[in-house]
Amino acid sequence: MKILVTGATGFIGTHFVRRLVRDGHTVVALVRDPAKARGLPAANVEWLAGDLSLFEDERTVLPACDAVVHLAGVVAAERVADYHAVNFVAVKHLVACLERQSWRPHRLLFASSLAAAGPSLDGAAKSETDACRPIEPYGRSKLDAEQFLQTVGIPTTSFRPAVVFGDGDPATITLFRMAKRGLGLRAAGTSGGLSFIDIDDLVDALVKLLADRSTAHRTFFISHPDPTDTRAMWKALGKVMQREVVVVPVPRRVLYVSMLAMTALAKRLKFKNQLDVKQYEQITAPAFLCSSAALQRDLGWQPAFGLEASIAKAADGFRKARWL
Repeated sequence: MKILVTGATGFIGTHFVRRLVRDGHTVVALVRDPAKARGLPAANVEWLAGDLSLFEDERTVLPACDAVVHLAGVVAAERVADYHAVNFVAVKHLVACLERQSWRPHRLLFASSLAAAGPSLDGAAKSETDACRPIEPYGRSKLDAEQFLQTVGIPTTSFRPAVVFGDGDPATITLFRMAKRGLGLRAAGTSGGLSFIDIDDLVDALVKLLADRSTAHRTFFISHPDPTDTRAMWKALGKVMQREVVVVPVPRRVLYVSMLAMTALAKRLKFKNQLDVKQYEQITAPAFLCSSAALQRDLGWQPAFGLEASIAKAADGFRKARWL
C-alpha cells in the first residue's frame, strides 16, 4: 500500500514509518522540518513538504494513497486555544482536502487519546461504549475530532492509545532520568491507576487497523490488558535503571501552584511547558484505565510486551541514542 502519514517525524510516527517500510509499503510523509526527517528510512519514503496548514489550501493536490494516518497533533500547547486549533480544526481541514482529491483512501486513521474518554472515576477500565468525559482541553479537542469524523464520508478509525513507552519519546524520558537519580513523584491522594502500551505493540495495532476494509466508522482503545499504577511504574523503572526509587507524594495544592508558575514562565520565556493545565488535570485525576478487548476481539491483535519488558526496551533505546 501507499500510505500518507502526518506526524511522521514524531515519536510514534518514526516507529510507525519504519515498520511500514519493513513490511514493504510506501510512505508519503508530511515533513515540516527536513532535519527531523533524516531519521526516516531513505527507501520507499516520499517527502511532502509542509505542515498542517497545507490542507487549508484549496489548490493542494496530494499524491494518491490507499490510506491516510493522521498522527500530527499538539500534546503540550502554548495556549489552550491551540489544542482546539491543531487537534480539531486541522482535522476538519484534512478531511476537506481529502474530499477535494480525485482519489479516496480506503480508511483514515486518527490518533486520538485515552484523554478523550476521560479518567476512570470508579477505578474500572473504560470501554468504547462508555460515555466520554474529558476533563481538560487536550482531551476535549481529541473528542471533538472523533465526533466530527463519525460524520464524514470516508471510513475512519479513531484510536486511543494509553500511555506509550518507547525510545525516542521526549515525554517519558523524564521518568527514566528521574529514576536514574532515584527519585519519583506521584500526586498525593490518588491511586494513579494507569493503562499503558509498548510502542511496538501500538505500531502493530496500527498495522492491523490499516488492514481493516470495512466501511464503518470505528473507535478502539489500545492498551496492555494488565494496567499498572504510579507505584508499580516507579518500581519497574527503578529495577531497569538499577536504582531504588524513592517515590514522593506531591500535594495537589503544590502541583497547582507549580502549574501556574510553569505556565507563566513558559509564556514569558517561550519554552514548551510540560506542566500546563492539561498535565495538571491528568496528573491529579484518580486513574486513566481502558480495555483493549474490542481490538483484540475484532482484529485479532495481541500485545507482546508487559510493563517491565517495555520499560527495559525503551531504556535500551534511550541509551543507544545517548538520551540516558
